[in-house]
Amino acid sequence: MIRKMADMRLQERPNVCGGDGVLHARHLVEASESAGKASLCCVMTIDPGCSIGPHPHGPDAEMYYILEGELEGKENDQVVTLCAGDVMFTSFGDVHSVRNVTDKPAKMLAVVMKPVE
Repeated sequence: MIRKMADMRLQERPNVCGGDGVLHARHLVEASESAGKASLCCVMTIDPGCSIGPHPHGPDAEMYYILEGELEGKENDQVVTLCAGDVMFTSFGDVHSVRNVTDKPAKMLAVVMKPVE
């Protein structure tokens, strides 16, 4: 499968997992196209003041790969600043969230992987 950017679905996602504001998602691959391997694969733009609220993963897993900007990432009780090139991988029942505490938009690749059967 090859998909041009102009053909990717755009979605406005308000209050993701109880977070603040509206996130902008560009779906790279739809869940139905992932051969059963992923339930989400998109680039999310997170505007200043917006966030994804805390939520657990397990038995699935989620990876955030920061493409642009900075996000405050939290996994369980650990809080870090995530910059372009950083990754957060959450599974095994851990809880994570991100928030844009800067004055510039941030972009990240978000992939939710289904458990291996």
